[in-house]
Amino acid sequence: MIIVIGAVVGAALAAVATWSYLQGADRRAYADASLVKVFRVTKPVNKAATGADVLDHAFISSDLIPQKFRPPTALTDVNVIRGKVALTALPVGQIVVDGQFVDPKVASSSFAQRIPAGQVAISVEVDRVRGVAELIEPGDKVNIFTLSPDGEHMLLQNVDVIAVGKTAAPQPGDQTPPKDAAAVSAGRGLITFAVPVTAAARIAYATTGPITKDSGVYLTLVPPDNQAGPIPVINPGNLYQGPLTPNGP
Repeated sequence: MIIVIGAVVGAALAAVATWSYLQGADRRAYADASLVKVFRVTKPVNKAATGADVLDHAFISSDLIPQKFRPPTALTDVNVIRGKVALTALPVGQIVVDGQFVDPKVASSSFAQRIPAGQVAISVEVDRVRGVAELIEPGDKVNIFTLSPDGEHMLLQNVDVIAVGKTAAPQPGDQTPPKDAAAVSAGRGLITFAVPVTAAARIAYATTGPITKDSGVYLTLVPPDNQAGPIPVINPGNLYQGPLTPNGP
């Protein structure tokens, strides 16, 4: 029993010594740094956890870090998350920044609520060439062209892009969480439109129907004030007709 007690005491002393050394190492490393206060997650926070529970049960605590490592949007007053909920799960060690806790209405709203009345959402997958080099962003408008045996057709004009990948077009009152580079780049070739159901059926047929072995769609990005009218079908018979200057008469 004496040996066991001695081992336990020795282990405790070793733990205290290690902790003291590490604390001293931190102080030495930060000796010349300007330290600022941040709030850090100390226990895993689940998605939709309320800010009140997170604060009242010590899921977040204050910490000091060098000024140069402080995120620009780091919270300065953690009480602002009361009355809000976690937009996503937060791991231990995460510095709490603006946008990670949002109004419950924002967190609970589904993507379906972003679709305009009388329309449906439909997605198409395009490569970098057919998708304007991945320059299309949520909220843009595009023209949709499709290839058929008799030529290239304008299928639809000024179509609203409501999402690119899983990134949705911003809505009034949205609080934008910090962007993760990997998440933003993922799924850039998957474009979601909001269109009437008949237009959605045409898009579906153009991208999956038995038109030709090369059937599919091309997208062109248009400016917000685009007012282009009907465009004739382009086929081998008229491919080389028209002005040589694109903006000519």
